[in-house]
Amino acid sequence: MNTMNSTQILCFLKAAELLNFTDAAAALHISQPAFSRNIALLESEWNISLFFRSNKQKSTQLTPAGKAMYDGLQEIIRQYENLLKTAQSIHSGHAGSLKIGLISSDRIDDRMLHVLDFFHDHYPEVELSLRRGSHSELIRWLYDNTVDFAFCLELEVQGKPWIQSVPLYPLDSVLILSSKHKLLSKDTLTLADFKDEVFINVSSRESPAINALLMVECQKVGFTPKVVEAENVSEQVLLLEAGKGVAIGSINNIACYNSNLTFVHLPELRPIQLVIAWNVSNPNPCAETFRSAYEPIE
Repeated sequence: MNTMNSTQILCFLKAAELLNFTDAAAALHISQPAFSRNIALLESEWNISLFFRSNKQKSTQLTPAGKAMYDGLQEIIRQYENLLKTAQSIHSGHAGSLKIGLISSDRIDDRMLHVLDFFHDHYPEVELSLRRGSHSELIRWLYDNTVDFAFCLELEVQGKPWIQSVPLYPLDSVLILSSKHKLLSKDTLTLADFKDEVFINVSSRESPAINALLMVECQKVGFTPKVVEAENVSEQVLLLEAGKGVAIGSINNIACYNSNLTFVHLPELRPIQLVIAWNVSNPNPCAETFRSAYEPIE
């Protein structure tokens, strides 16, 4: 049994378009006998007559079965072209999806929205999905490619050669405390004023870097803080809301926007750098598109 091939299909489509075997053969640069043989083999393979033939006229007409095949093949060709276009867009990173991890305790501010909206406006065929996680979860998700990018703190990715990052923008570090705290009556506050307070700090399991930073900053001004450790940043926010102590965090921390809490800038607290981080072995073709589209925020 003969097996149809692309040349036979092309012969049929051209003959159906021009309704003249001689003209169709010439258009495809195929000899007349070879062209007719391809049509005959196709009819034999499909077990149908594709054309009404007349010895008196050079023109031909499609049979009803031939018209059905021509119309169907035209639709298949359109679907194939659309499918190929989609696949090429996915391969080039201009279509597909990206998963982005965000710090669970921090709000999305206007600067972060600008980065996300800018990319969406330029690459609307790439779906962005957001997922919140603790500091340790973001690193783990980057490692196993659960997320393609993480908007996280620079100090969390330092010393990890499998992670690359670019600066996003600095975040002010602030002291978060009860809005009724007695020290708020003072005109000027320093970190040393809070030497007798209980500091709610994330555990070393959650973030060794953040956990150690509190001790370093307090010892610089002459005291060792009393610490209650939170398992993760979400628990830290919960303990703050419950009035269990004070905490150092970013100005984007959602606790800063609780009506029962407030924040103060202290001269000893330096800004912390927020970055966009990714796994160097991430296989998602959209990742390179996102990196190339990103413009640093001044």
